[in-house]
Amino acid sequence: MPHSAFHNVKSVNAVDYSLPATADATEATTSSPVGWSHSNALVFGRGNRLFYKTMTDTEGVAQQLTKLNDSMGNLRLVQCAGKDQPNVTFLGTSNGYVQLWDLAPKKVSQQWKVKGPSAVSFNAALLTIGDEKGTLRHYDTRTNDSAKMRDQAKKVTRHQGRVTALAWSRDGNLVASGDQNGLILVWDIRKYRTPLEVGEMVQRRRKMQHAGAITALTWCPWFGKYLVSGDSAADGSGTIRVWDLSSDGDTSRNPERPTKLDLDAQVTSLHFSPHINELLSTHGRGKTTEVPSLYSAEPLKSRIANSIVVHQFPLMRHVTTVTAAQKNIAGSVLSPNGHRIVLAVPEESQLKIWDVWGKFKAPKQPSMLATSSCMIR
Repeated sequence: MPHSAFHNVKSVNAVDYSLPATADATEATTSSPVGWSHSNALVFGRGNRLFYKTMTDTEGVAQQLTKLNDSMGNLRLVQCAGKDQPNVTFLGTSNGYVQLWDLAPKKVSQQWKVKGPSAVSFNAALLTIGDEKGTLRHYDTRTNDSAKMRDQAKKVTRHQGRVTALAWSRDGNLVASGDQNGLILVWDIRKYRTPLEVGEMVQRRRKMQHAGAITALTWCPWFGKYLVSGDSAADGSGTIRVWDLSSDGDTSRNPERPTKLDLDAQVTSLHFSPHINELLSTHGRGKTTEVPSLYSAEPLKSRIANSIVVHQFPLMRHVTTVTAAQKNIAGSVLSPNGHRIVLAVPEESQLKIWDVWGKFKAPKQPSMLATSSCMIR
């Protein structure tokens, strides 16, 4: 197919980018402060300053939105809202300050505090924040009073460690949360106090568990109720898991469709194409394997470290692999139209912009005249 990543992956350009000077780049995952709004603006950090850049002109200059005061801590999270709020952007700091920005007038619309925000995801006007202690809070951003919105937030605590990834399903009913201990929970917002019992059978209960910290979560937008998760293990390896959340909680699938890919590099983000049955993964630091030999031999390096990898879904067949950086890819964001991706590479002080999927052209519908003529006998 001409719009497959196999035919379209290529580098476009790069933008200057950096984490705060005190931040540890090795701990940067999908929470790297970068977002892409539905008004087609890239919002990102340079140290403790927040910038935005219109993506209608990829060569244009970025403009500063704000500089954080020292009391606010380091810039930690940036997330842009969905298409129904194209100019709304979330900002979170290490000292717990969170702000909602309106990119049109370039002003803060709301501000409040959360203890240790570590992951964030929008679901229309509903904003979900996960924190360092494993708590999830759901805020209704339609409430104009920040204090009232904070007091009315729905709060649940089931994770036993830092929440590292969040993802809302396309229908807006389910949210998946992953933590540093490799546990994934799925919640139905209509019954938000208790997570669903889904996953593999472990001691008579269903559980969704990885070996490494969860660093990527995404829902398939066009094929069943599939949740795909990725982790980053301490040894530099990573795993992609595919979970089929059927109505009865069973995750068994067709044996011809693998539910687990063990990889020799950490998984730092996952994205589905909105138009074609392909799944993209980005990878950071790779695993180095010592080779036993009677003679001195160089250790085997990861095949996919610092790369973009595209898989056919749900068969998980390999489509293409492209090395996109020399240092760790800490995370990425997909453009609203699903054609481009921005890779955060803080150790190279760059955001790397890549074309991934081509423009989708829907098949032409036969005209009424042609249809009528075919029916004449």
